[in-house]
Amino acid sequence: MESISIDEILHITRGELLQGTQSLAITNVAIDSRKINNNDLYVPIVGETNNGHDYISQACSNGGRVCLTEERERLFPEEMTVIYVASTLAAMKALAGFNRHRYRIPVIAITGSSGKTTTKDLVAAVLSQKFHTLKTDGNFNNEYGIPQTLCNLESDHQIAVIEMGMDHLGDISKSIQLVDPDISVITNVGLSHIERLKTQENIYLAKKEILQTLTSEGIAYINGDDEFLKKIKAENNRYQVKTFGLQGEHTVTAQNYTSRQTGLEIQVAWEDQNEVFTFNYPGEHNVYNCLVAIGLGYFYEMTQSEIQKGLDAFVPSGNRMDIFTVGEIKVINDSYNANPDAMRASLDVLATLGCDYQRKIAILGDMLEMGEYGPAAHLEVGSYARNKADILISVGDLGRSICQGYENAGQVYQVSDALAAGACLKEIVQPGDIILIKASRGMGLERVIDYIKEGGQ
Repeated sequence: MESISIDEILHITRGELLQGTQSLAITNVAIDSRKINNNDLYVPIVGETNNGHDYISQACSNGGRVCLTEERERLFPEEMTVIYVASTLAAMKALAGFNRHRYRIPVIAITGSSGKTTTKDLVAAVLSQKFHTLKTDGNFNNEYGIPQTLCNLESDHQIAVIEMGMDHLGDISKSIQLVDPDISVITNVGLSHIERLKTQENIYLAKKEILQTLTSEGIAYINGDDEFLKKIKAENNRYQVKTFGLQGEHTVTAQNYTSRQTGLEIQVAWEDQNEVFTFNYPGEHNVYNCLVAIGLGYFYEMTQSEIQKGLDAFVPSGNRMDIFTVGEIKVINDSYNANPDAMRASLDVLATLGCDYQRKIAILGDMLEMGEYGPAAHLEVGSYARNKADILISVGDLGRSICQGYENAGQVYQVSDALAAGACLKEIVQPGDIILIKASRGMGLERVIDYIKEGGQ
């Protein structure tokens, strides 16, 4: 963020200077008092379990000299410049919106039930070959993280790629005015968060909020094979609609693809272009992820060589399709999150990569937030795993339904938690095995990796 003066902060946030000097300026905002730098504005967020105002002194001790507050009666460190606002979250959003609209650069927003983080990372990897690109880091894809990302925009950025997550109807709407995208991408509509949203139609409507601010020059870039997203093209929209997919006619089409142990080879058609790309990770789901990145590369007039370099430069975010070797054991760590579509996709990768390995072991844990769909969804995942895995270790209460679906197609173990899964694996793992780890993040299955490393030494 280029510097913003105290006077500008007061104007943007409609704030009131409670104490301190107006001669300072800030170059970033932060809501974590432990990660404050000298020129940061500390924004204390009032959450369900924590009140950021309790950490203003810590922010000061770490070098912060400017903070917001929505609590007038606090005792503030004397050296802090303190600005009172009606809502610290609303004030941070106002600063983020101001900073985003300082710059006339393309902004791409991405959401979807599965694959949105991989797609965001792929798009950023491709566009970075030609443009200085800002992208969402880590899990900064919510109402608190998106404003912080937008505050990182600076004058030398040429394009921004913003991931937008949601748990409820209205979540994306809370931030879409700030992001104000030129292109909005929806990867798919699955069953994530169905416990809260009750129906897949509601999930579709929640994802569709990412299109709310698009103008007649804006583009909705959607998965044209998705049964829900197909409806958008038939609607009377004020924005343009472009599609990517494998079946039928799309703006960007994978006319053919091959998924091997070494990854993907995809023949892509776009307007008068028909070119072949490779990607280092297998699986049909990655074809869709690549199509988004390739299509946006074409849209921004990148060459096949530039786009390919971007695909080659892709590095998955933590615990997402992280494939590595421990001794003579291959590991697919995809433990960051899970839903039925993502489970099937990961099992496909296990089957593809497992051809050269002695045994294929699937460690599958609960998919959380599935509500009444949970038992049936886990039963279906277990059935799907029958032809993909030789050994199943199911983890958690709903894991029992995975076992039922698997129907003893191979060796089956049912355990309560990640530690028990690790102990079970340690007893059975052998050199030459390939292991998939997949569950919702709340299951903590990444801890199983420690047991793999012990067994692989």
